[in-house]
Amino acid sequence: MGRDKALSSGFDTGRVCVSCKHFRFTLSLILLLFSAGNPTLATNINTEQVEKDHKLQNIRTQIKNVESSIEGAKKDVDALFQQLRDNELAAVDVSDKIQQYQHEINSKNEKLRQLGREKTRQEALLGTQRQQLARQIRAAYKTGRNNYLKLLLNQEDPALVGRLLAYHEYDSRARSERISTISAALTEISLLEKGIQTQTQRLSQLQSQQEEKLAEFQAYRSSRQKITNELRAYIDDQGVRLQILQKNEQDLSKLLSELEEQTLAIQIFEDTPPFNSLRGKLDWPVRGKITSRFGSLRKGGKLKWQGVTIAANSGIEVKAITTGKVVFADWFRNMGLLMILDHGDGFMSLYGHNERLLKKPGDWVLAGDLIARVGDSGGQHRSGLYFEIRSGGNPVNPNLWCKN
Repeated sequence: MGRDKALSSGFDTGRVCVSCKHFRFTLSLILLLFSAGNPTLATNINTEQVEKDHKLQNIRTQIKNVESSIEGAKKDVDALFQQLRDNELAAVDVSDKIQQYQHEINSKNEKLRQLGREKTRQEALLGTQRQQLARQIRAAYKTGRNNYLKLLLNQEDPALVGRLLAYHEYDSRARSERISTISAALTEISLLEKGIQTQTQRLSQLQSQQEEKLAEFQAYRSSRQKITNELRAYIDDQGVRLQILQKNEQDLSKLLSELEEQTLAIQIFEDTPPFNSLRGKLDWPVRGKITSRFGSLRKGGKLKWQGVTIAANSGIEVKAITTGKVVFADWFRNMGLLMILDHGDGFMSLYGHNERLLKKPGDWVLAGDLIARVGDSGGQHRSGLYFEIRSGGNPVNPNLWCKN
């Protein structure tokens, strides 16, 4: 009773300064005194605290598991992207080889046509020479076998004899020349026939090699489809689409920052207008329907498109929007075969998901130059061009820069 009065008196007068630690100790003491007389209350308090601690620990464990799962999923996705990269680059190499074979096949076919035309010409020449030789032989036969001897024994007109002897010499020389011409034509025709045979064999080999490469290309495309399906399914199953998209944007921003640092000294040609004066005057890199618009929400509703996607068939020409220097031309995560042009004054244009890149880093291009061909690289399920314009590394709306 005295302790309670002292405590009561102390709190009433406010003279006793109680620290936080002292306060907690006092509160615990009061609870202990109450719980000493009420064991059920003490048990309930302890149980609630244990349950709270247990729930908190479970939440912390779940957070760690989710973080660990996301990191693991990112690594798995990276591995799938690496498979996709290797597959698509290999397919590009095979496609290049197919094009090379096709070029050689076209060249061999043209060579065969030339040889055929030359053989026809030589055969016509041979026919003409044979006809002329036949006429000469018939004329000589009609004149008679002993005509030359008669001329020698004829002493009536020496001048006539001389003219006839000269004629016979000319006729004999002409026949000899025609025989030589015929012989040369036959030799040429023989060589042409051998050339045609050689070219035909080489053409057959090229066609066989092309068919093998086409089969290999189809195998790569089938394998690619399997990888892209697995990649999409895995991302959806793990629920990490947002994290993957964020990482893709971070990687692209990092690349652009690095390129910007490397190309600060780029100077565009003096007769080329500065990029910021071309607003609304640029041609689109390809013609087609825009399927994803700048600033619209991407799948998932968290991130926005920083460029536009233009639907176009594979193989369609991709052209530079204006003068610039190629600063990047390679496969890039989620962009596939990507080309980046630097236009000076901090402006860059990006062209993604190409089937083929036709320029290399360091090349200069003019407005309208062919730089790539439309494709579906980067794991896209339909062909089209992804196109961005950036100023100082920040995306700007291409619709404001390209002609409507």
